[in-house]
Amino acid sequence: GTGLAFIVFTEAIIKMPISPLWAVLFFIMLFCLGLSTMFGNIEGVVVPLQDLRVLPKSWPKEVFTGLTCFLCLTVGLIFAQRSGNYWLALFDNFAGSIPLLVIGFCEMIAVVYIYGVDRFNKDIEFMIGHKPNIFWQVTWRVISPLIMIFIFVFYFVTQVTKKLTYLVWDMET
Repeated sequence: GTGLAFIVFTEAIIKMPISPLWAVLFFIMLFCLGLSTMFGNIEGVVVPLQDLRVLPKSWPKEVFTGLTCFLCLTVGLIFAQRSGNYWLALFDNFAGSIPLLVIGFCEMIAVVYIYGVDRFNKDIEFMIGHKPNIFWQVTWRVISPLIMIFIFVFYFVTQVTKKLTYLVWDMET
């Protein structure tokens, strides 16, 4: 989480020779990483919605990208408030765990078992020019579902056995 990037790494950088230079380079790297991630996220929203023709064709891509960025900015303002850490913990615990796992599992089941691995292989062969090797097919059919089921069971057991606390009212934290 944020503790690794902003606490542990900064403590390690302080102990390095010419630490101010390394600190500046590290935080520039974090900024570039965040910026490139946002480019990928925005592109991942804009392109499918344009391909599906959700919006009128007369809208330029720049307008739709700007509207998407503005929507992300307004949603992100929640996390910039004084209570932002609690909102982040809430989203991390309830929106970034089980829902993402369920979505990923459903996508995997849809592609592998409903659409079919053979048709998926033909699509990949059409895109890259050769069929995926046996490793990918075994991974898609067997290994990935087992890993996702294992993660789901492990997460469920962890959540059920964990003592319920709310950080604001927990006097020990």
